[in-house]
Amino acid sequence: MNFQDVYERMACGLRVILWRCLPQISLKWRNGLLWNQAIVRWGVALSCVFLSAAFLNLIQLLLHQTGWWTNPTVLNQTLMHELETLRPQALKVQAEGAVRAQLMLQKKSALQDLNAQSDAVVAHWPNSALRMPLLSQLQTLAMQRGLQVIELKVAPAPNSHGFESSRLLFQMKGSERSTYAYWLSLNQVLSNGIWLNASWLRQADGQYLMGAQLHLWWDADDASTDTGVEVRWQDPLLHKSILSDSFLKPNDLAVHVFPDHSHDQMHLVGSGFSDSTWALVKSGQQVLPVQTGQYLGRERGKVQFANEQGLWGEVDDGPLQKLLAWEQAKP
Repeated sequence: MNFQDVYERMACGLRVILWRCLPQISLKWRNGLLWNQAIVRWGVALSCVFLSAAFLNLIQLLLHQTGWWTNPTVLNQTLMHELETLRPQALKVQAEGAVRAQLMLQKKSALQDLNAQSDAVVAHWPNSALRMPLLSQLQTLAMQRGLQVIELKVAPAPNSHGFESSRLLFQMKGSERSTYAYWLSLNQVLSNGIWLNASWLRQADGQYLMGAQLHLWWDADDASTDTGVEVRWQDPLLHKSILSDSFLKPNDLAVHVFPDHSHDQMHLVGSGFSDSTWALVKSGQQVLPVQTGQYLGRERGKVQFANEQGLWGEVDDGPLQKLLAWEQAKP
């Protein structure tokens, strides 16, 4: 049995079924008149359309399963499902945002209360705006210089000349350049401070221990000054490039110290030792460091060393003599 035999048997069976169920259509089919009927032509056309649509759907399904093509309807349904899944998370985030906004309002209100309290403190004690952050600023400055803070405190002192006063005590450990730069910064920032003493001691590890005491006067009626002169942390009198120079040498700053002042106006207020002798000289309200080999005052006294008696040096290459005395006698 071949394909031709199978086809003939199926056609014969179909004709028998049509003859029994639809004798008129079967008769027209046998006579070749079936295609002349309009309903038959419409039926064949609709059948082709349905078969084509089914074939296209089958191809789309196969492509979708293989991943080569995505059905827009399926994609839209997937996106809607994902949106529904994300909706609870969005509501949760929205609720958390509302809670955080409420917390922010509470913190803002607390900050306003603290600002009001600070304003009240400043109204009764104007210098508190400067005195309260003083130690923090000094510690930050020491960290910027790479110094180790050994001691840093402010002690109250009796009122002097109508000003409130306090005594700043500190000890810093670091390199010679860093400690010197730190001292310069303080001397420029607190320009009206009175240096009671200052010293540099070389340690066994090669580092230097700088210790000093600074007497500060505060104008009780002026919230922005110490002894009436503005404290400028961000704008020291010396240029920042000088203060931050890692290769800074003390004798690089000034060979001649106080060139327009006389020795009679000056006093020795501090001393120390590193590779050479250090001395802190005060003239009026200004304090500057001098070092062995530098010239001092209009007399051009060449500094040699400092001891408990005062500052010693030579004038015009003459004999050694005491240039300056201590402002306060050394104990």
